[in-house]
Amino acid sequence: MTPIFFIGTLAMVGFFYWAAYQSARALKSKTIQITGNLLLSVPEFVFKLVTLGLCFGLANTLSVSRVENYINWPSRQPLVDLVIGLVIGIVTAFIINFLSVFAIRIWGKDIYTPDIMKSLIPRNQLEWVLIIFPLLLSVAVEEMLFRALLIGGFSTIVNPWALVVAGGVLFGLMHAPQGNLGIVLTGAVGILFGAVFIITGSLLTVIVAHFALNFFQIIRAKEDIAWYERFQDAPRYRSPKLEPEPNLEEEEQQV
Repeated sequence: MTPIFFIGTLAMVGFFYWAAYQSARALKSKTIQITGNLLLSVPEFVFKLVTLGLCFGLANTLSVSRVENYINWPSRQPLVDLVIGLVIGIVTAFIINFLSVFAIRIWGKDIYTPDIMKSLIPRNQLEWVLIIFPLLLSVAVEEMLFRALLIGGFSTIVNPWALVVAGGVLFGLMHAPQGNLGIVLTGAVGILFGAVFIITGSLLTVIVAHFALNFFQIIRAKEDIAWYERFQDAPRYRSPKLEPEPNLEEEEQQV
């Protein structure tokens, strides 16, 4: 591992965490308002494209004999990886949806912030087509950074399963703008995808799984957010106020 790879990868992870932290603060304080679809933002698209290029550039500085064996790219059996990724992504999407509803019913609406998801919902049929490539690009950047570089690259000096857990935690923190529920669930998904990355030995599998998960969430978003906004938190239990016992002596004196 070269110093360029080490410093560059950690710097990119740190930048993503800083950006997520600032976004979460701004959304919580209502100092910014998201307008338009984030996936169709040209500056966002260009930034992700440049970031993906930097990720591949960093991978080439790893200074190992066969880089592809560490970043698990390109795929050796793309069709199989595609099918496995689709199955994992769809199943994960159903589980995440169930857990989200369950958690909100138990702990209330304050654990989730829907602003980001609201901004990703296409407003017409054309936008449904237009978001496909930007969504794929966004997913590819996250998987290249958090799985290929952070797990695959750093596995030359750190146990890869320890990196799976650490990468999952960082991945969850990067989704802080979605609230505590978003942090916990995406952290769990990050650990799952990290494990899949190691077990399958395929970056393509986790890219497809991540894309399927996110696309399914966008399909469900309009209905889910409508339910979220209608949902009323159950009133917290309050112990009944005890009425003072009657003073029998005073009553006898009055009689």
